[in-house]
Amino acid sequence: MRRLPPLSALPAFEATARLGSVTAAGAELGRTHGAISKQIAHLSEDLGGGLFEKAGNGLKLTSRGERLRNASTALLDDLSALAQVLRSEQDERQIDILTSATFATRWLIPRLPRFYMRCPDVDLRLRMSGPQAVPDHDFDVLVSYDRLRSPTTDMDGQIIGDTSYGIVCAPGYPLQEMGHLWTAPVAFVQVGAPQSWQMWMRLADVEFRAEQEVEHAHHLLALEAAAAGLGVALAERRLVDQDLSTGRLVAPLGFRTVPGGLLAVVTPRASRRSTVAVLIEWLREEAL
Repeated sequence: MRRLPPLSALPAFEATARLGSVTAAGAELGRTHGAISKQIAHLSEDLGGGLFEKAGNGLKLTSRGERLRNASTALLDDLSALAQVLRSEQDERQIDILTSATFATRWLIPRLPRFYMRCPDVDLRLRMSGPQAVPDHDFDVLVSYDRLRSPTTDMDGQIIGDTSYGIVCAPGYPLQEMGHLWTAPVAFVQVGAPQSWQMWMRLADVEFRAEQEVEHAHHLLALEAAAAGLGVALAERRLVDQDLSTGRLVAPLGFRTVPGGLLAVVTPRASRRSTVAVLIEWLREEAL
């Protein structure tokens, strides 16, 4: 059975030995002067003798302290190097994806079992985007599809696939055509993106007018409201494919394509990870 010294005191001892000052060691380790002194005293008591002695306004190691420093410095250096390797291995396996809740629930999550069959050791963690910007040090990959809200010229990303957009509503909803003008009683407008309808009209080369515009905070809510017959919503085709196939929603005007509209933006912290490259290639395959 090993009889080890109090290992939690070794960083305090090593920092004090290296810096020659309890105060400096405390500043480096984020501990108080008293806490560092207490740990060193506990270590000295356990090892049966003093490890430091006064040298003017500072400290110097005793012969016993020198022997402990040589051993503890090598030990802490080895542990630090191993910890860096283990953390980098964990970082390689874990990928934090930032995307919208609608895209995640309607397209990405249903496909994840296929990704895990290919890469069972990779841990994908989803973060939901919102009106507040998320710093790029908090995620690895941003997956963005909403080109009516954010044009591709605003983003520097890798192309995953095309996107396409159209008006969707419940079967029988009174969406009417009057020459070049389409009208509806209610249209759902996303909070913070009033330009989306105008961009779609330019893309589709049609005019649209609603008697009433109702704001929605989340695109998923607009799609559900449209399926319930409460109005019309703009949708990217991937998000409504299942509803279209079951007849829950219809797209009377069809869809208009934005080439290269589905993007993946890789942050600097993740740019060299091989697992991120695998994820990007898998997304491209799924987007076909």
